[in-house]
Amino acid sequence: MNKKPTYKLTKEAQLSVLFDKHYKRLYNYAYKVLKEAAISEELVQETFIKLWEHFENLNKSNRSIESFLIVTLKNKIIDEYRKNQTREKHNGLYTLNTNTHTEIDNQWELLQQIEAIYESLEQKTIDIFKLSRDKGLTYKEISVKNNISIKTVELHISKALIAFRKGLKDYL
Repeated sequence: MNKKPTYKLTKEAQLSVLFDKHYKRLYNYAYKVLKEAAISEELVQETFIKLWEHFENLNKSNRSIESFLIVTLKNKIIDEYRKNQTREKHNGLYTLNTNTHTEIDNQWELLQQIEAIYESLEQKTIDIFKLSRDKGLTYKEISVKNNISIKTVELHISKALIAFRKGLKDYL
């Protein structure tokens, strides 16, 4: 009778055999789900580290170890997904917050520039321009209301528009 010699493999040797046997399939699964090679490799490595840490407590049957590896990897993938979701949520909030502050700052600058332009105009030009833009009056209505000619209204509004175009060119 030919009997094979019986010897017990060390923990390291057993894990090396398991690594060689299961690594490629586990990596392919992780890559299929995550679509990122580096993260897939990292999660499979972490799975084998966990196997190393719990090796003495496992039933050494092939099925038990295979189930342990698959469940561990799936849990690591789920954890990675949750971590990414949280990161994206925080990045989104940061971006939204930053964009809101930037928008408020830009609006404030624009309002300051508009005020500066108004301050640079004569009061008569400001009054005529506001009647046209704020109140929506026609040139004729403004001329009647202020007892001036339509050409004078056109001149004041033209001055205001030139000042606004020049002063707001960086905002347009």
